[in-house]
Amino acid sequence: MATTRRDPAAMDDAKAILNRVRQLVRALRAFDKQAQTRFGLGAAQMFILHVLQHHDELSMNELADRTATDQSSASLAVGKLVTEGYVRRDVSEEDRRQVRLSLTAKGRALVKRSPPAAQERIMDSVEAMPPGERAQLMALLDKLMAGMAAGDDRPPMLFQDEPEPAKRRTPPRRPKRRT
Repeated sequence: MATTRRDPAAMDDAKAILNRVRQLVRALRAFDKQAQTRFGLGAAQMFILHVLQHHDELSMNELADRTATDQSSASLAVGKLVTEGYVRRDVSEEDRRQVRLSLTAKGRALVKRSPPAAQERIMDSVEAMPPGERAQLMALLDKLMAGMAAGDDRPPMLFQDEPEPAKRRTPPRRPKRRT
């Protein structure tokens, strides 16, 4: 059986890239754990608070856009923030069908004493790159994801649990008759 020879330089590069991915994941996990421990909220909720800090109010779609996720993921994360009293939902005066989100005094106080969200730091870092580097980074990440056969659907917010699929109800089993 013939063995395939691997390019040692490519192997070294792959290891170095894998280590950088590990560092990124470790930093994101550390932020999520710190947010959970210090503030009782996850990274997704902290990111939303920090985004809302920069705006008087946002619609759910505007928030989803600014957090680079879909509306249902943003809505799921906002639910806990509303329940905990960090975010307020108000009906828009211009369009009664639209809900506007804003920070409460409790939410503003939390944002003031918390570090920037990890997602915010990533976005700030990428925005600081020249356009050509951003395009190159996106193209390379797309190639990496394609090589991993990862889905191209819009993922939920970082460290937000995806809703579990509805469980199929099965009728109770009937006991077997004894004959």
